[in-house]
Amino acid sequence: MRIGKENFIVQLQLHNEKALEFLVMEHGERLISIIRKHLFTLPHLQEECLTDTFVTVWNHIDSFDRENEFENWIGSVARYRCLKYLAAHQNEATIAWLIEKEILEEKEMMVSCLNEQEQELFYRFYVGEEPEQTRKKNRNISCRNMYDLLNRVDTDIFEYEKECISPEEKERMIRQLQEMLRGKKRRFSFRHYLSSSFRKAAPLNC
Repeated sequence: MRIGKENFIVQLQLHNEKALEFLVMEHGERLISIIRKHLFTLPHLQEECLTDTFVTVWNHIDSFDRENEFENWIGSVARYRCLKYLAAHQNEATIAWLIEKEILEEKEMMVSCLNEQEQELFYRFYVGEEPEQTRKKNRNISCRNMYDLLNRVDTDIFEYEKECISPEEKERMIRQLQEMLRGKKRRFSFRHYLSSSFRKAAPLNC
């Protein structure tokens, strides 16, 4: 099947690896421009973050709402992954105070269009725990998928100028992603086998 702009999202949702290749070729420059802007003090992690962004989109593509702009959604995913990298590697940055400022500004910008409940959920996912007042007030709020929430984040990917990624770099990234996905499939199959075997054996232990 030929993959193009009109069908690659559907094919991504079907986990067609050809659609992942199209994603890298079509949107790689936009995403790396976002990542280079926000991880400018961590240049050695930029390519890893880009790969992580593609894997995240692949794993959470079912969370994408077709009523929204796909470019904006993947841009939000990239910015969210940048936040995670900045927080995790802040001590490696050469200008720590600037990184802290960048994290604060990005979080404020990304939640600016969300309602109060959605903001609380965003911070719960980002920080890893709820503020005390949030726990008391919202004990019954269920955790929504973070990438569903990113559908509500209004960040325009087109504010960034495209940066160049050579065809060779794209091909190398595609091969790397394919290897990662194949490894994940093998691990998943093994876990599935163990889980299935355990369920079959469990009644015998009763």
